[in-house]
Amino acid sequence: MTGLSLKQLLPEFPDVTLEKVELLTNLGRARREGVPTIPTLVAGDQRLKGFYLTKKSIRRFLECLTPPAS
Repeated sequence: MTGLSLKQLLPEFPDVTLEKVELLTNLGRARREGVPTIPTLVAGDQRLKGFYLTKKSIRRFLECLTPPAS
């Protein structure tokens, strides 16, 4: 569900680059980056995590990453 929401929302945020990381093969990286659950979105020190991320919460997270239009 999160993947579908991201696919739908990312065209609205052209300055955001997505990197999908497979948790099971990157456990060390997940621990270093503070990823306790799947899914978790990470941007710098910001995290959006939960077992079910709504499209609305993902949109708010992405909006926080992009500067307002002038």
